[in-house]
Amino acid sequence: MKTLEHYLKIFSKRKRSPHALWSDATKKKAPHKPILLLAVMDFISRGMLATNFIDLSRDLSELNDLFNSYWIRVVPIGQTSSIAFPFSRLHSEGFWKLVPQPGQASSFRKAPEVSTVPQLREVVLGAEIENDLFLCLQIPGNRRALRQVLLQSYFSEEAQRNLEDQARINADAYSYSLELVEKAHEPLVWERVASIEYKPAPVRDQGFRRAVVTTYNHRCALCGVRMVTPDGHTAVDAAHIKPWSISKNDDIRNGMALCKLCHWSFDEGFIGVSKNYDVVVSTQLNSGTNMPGLLSTLHKRSLITPDDKELWPAQEYLEWHRQEFKLNRA
Repeated sequence: MKTLEHYLKIFSKRKRSPHALWSDATKKKAPHKPILLLAVMDFISRGMLATNFIDLSRDLSELNDLFNSYWIRVVPIGQTSSIAFPFSRLHSEGFWKLVPQPGQASSFRKAPEVSTVPQLREVVLGAEIENDLFLCLQIPGNRRALRQVLLQSYFSEEAQRNLEDQARINADAYSYSLELVEKAHEPLVWERVASIEYKPAPVRDQGFRRAVVTTYNHRCALCGVRMVTPDGHTAVDAAHIKPWSISKNDDIRNGMALCKLCHWSFDEGFIGVSKNYDVVVSTQLNSGTNMPGLLSTLHKRSLITPDDKELWPAQEYLEWHRQEFKLNRA
């Protein structure tokens, strides 16, 4: 059985391509592989990987969010990447084996040349982590040691601090999202802060978004649209019904998943939700030179709600919104 010491050595010697576009933050070399490994360790720490197989159809969205959260902390704005790039190229490292789609080659002699998630999905189902490594990663102390060797081997001291800060945010935001779901099953207390007021904004934002978007399964509560890109990017936002700036309240029942247009329209008071959980459209929507298109057809349409009724938007918050924008008389 391969030991932690074996993987510490392996993790410190990953192949990376040098290029002029990479800064001192990543020691002048591509950061894709170590960033993906950091994301995988976060994913495992959440208990979201029951076996050593990473399934693209199941795991990609959350893994991609983690990858991007680290990426933006060390890579200049404008330099984007796809998780497909390191996901495929780790195949050459020995501890990461791509599992091909049916009809594809039974094995890969080298990493397939793909750079986008659709290309990756065409050829692979996912990746198997070497079982000894997977077992090693189940132990928190091992994850900490392997994380440190990745940070020290591939990033500057400043970048290490930024990535460590992001790791804390990711862990705290995930815990916060679970806390919000749990507290939503408790009796509603109007304007209840529930220990959230003192959490850092990145933790609150990331945790509230995850809790709400997953609760609504990435579907807009008002218009019903559900669009998720191959990379796992979603069309919906986590919208507060009574704004955080006023309520200081991240209760899931003070939130809805809304697409960009419905989110803006709700915040501006063009759309609301009735006591019967039907969509209410303001008379102002069609005033003047407005051309609201499909928004006009939403009036009296049933709200799309979570399966768990205890997570539905609370009428206390919806009533505040109706009163604020005079939608009771719309």
